[in-house]
Amino acid sequence: MYWTIIILSILLGISPLVLGFSSSVAALWTSLIVGVALLVTGIGKWYKAAFVLGVWVFISPFILGFSAIPGALWTSLVIGAIIAVWTGIKWFGSKSPQSVGAH
Repeated sequence: MYWTIIILSILLGISPLVLGFSSSVAALWTSLIVGVALLVTGIGKWYKAAFVLGVWVFISPFILGFSAIPGALWTSLVIGAIIAVWTGIKWFGSKSPQSVGAH
């Protein structure tokens, strides 16, 4: 699981340069800063923090106003959704069936 976060964080960090949306300051800095933060959470296996960052990556194009740039929009939506869903499953789905039925 954490390798997925690490790989996706690197992809997010380099996406402005590769996909050519580095002219948008909000998209560039969001990708770089959150990419580094996700790299740290992936290495540290901090799934709760990665979940929050994944949700932020998903909604940031709409809040920060770069949803009109297709490369930035789709990168944020895809990477944010994957990270939020996978870490959400890890975080919320980590309860064992025995502890739920023990009541």
